[in-house]
Amino acid sequence: MSDRIEAVDSNPSEIVFDVSPQSDAPAVTPSEVRAACASGCTGEAPPPAALAYVLGQIGYDFGTESRRDQFLQLTNRNVHDPQQLLAYFPLEPAFAASIIWTLSLDSTVVYALTPFGPFAHVAYERLREALSVQLAEGAERLSVPGYVKGTVRLLNGQVVPTLFPDVRGLYSWTTAALVNAAAGKPVKGEKGDEYAAKSQGIQNFLERIYYEIRNLGITPQERAMNYAATNAFQLEFIYREAVAGGLKLDIIDVERSPICRPGSDCWDVKLVFFDPIKRMERARHIYRFTVDVSDVIPVTVGKVRQWDVY
Repeated sequence: MSDRIEAVDSNPSEIVFDVSPQSDAPAVTPSEVRAACASGCTGEAPPPAALAYVLGQIGYDFGTESRRDQFLQLTNRNVHDPQQLLAYFPLEPAFAASIIWTLSLDSTVVYALTPFGPFAHVAYERLREALSVQLAEGAERLSVPGYVKGTVRLLNGQVVPTLFPDVRGLYSWTTAALVNAAAGKPVKGEKGDEYAAKSQGIQNFLERIYYEIRNLGITPQERAMNYAATNAFQLEFIYREAVAGGLKLDIIDVERSPICRPGSDCWDVKLVFFDPIKRMERARHIYRFTVDVSDVIPVTVGKVRQWDVY
């Protein structure tokens, strides 16, 4: 196999998102990735691309009418019904690789998901599970870390970037489940009000991440912010103290960390709280923690820091 895979069907007018790759390597299309893996994909060198960490909802597309009709004839199922399609995949798992898996924000497709490497079959299983949970349990978000390179045309003509997901970070959840995981099981009695306030604070933060600060997860700031939304366990400590002090979330901000370990890309996620009753009398309270986004899956660094500011 040649050491260099040439890009095909390159048309700048088709690109609808400005994605700047982190290397000058040529674009790799999904078909080229499938062809490379079919002849012995090692998984040691993923497609050269920009890093991404995205939150969205899972879906699927056929790309062309011919591919859609092919599914209709081969499966004898209503392929527009996700339940019927999911029920067929266990019978013929290979069909999961023949559709275009999509990631959407507010019903708008922003990425086409293309698993790659020796564990691509695991990624396809995770995508099937995510769609099943989304339909059956109302899962609201799927976290997808990965590499962005190339584009894919959907059935409606829309051209979206291709995201090669890292299977280690594919997780789906409901907001309620994430809140309960961070705040613990509901309690009654004297501590019931405190629990309700803490749960509402965590949910408020997550909702603001999901709807107020929606993004494509490409820039380091966006990746740090999106990872913070999935790391509710660390936020539980913050909200436990904020609720005890009667504080409410005011500002969510991300800025480059002034100190970072060699080879890392560190960003500080800053949460600013205020007292709604004593706005002019009480100082705002700031919590800050650091997220390293140098690799495809971000990680937190150090402890949560806090202080007051007037």
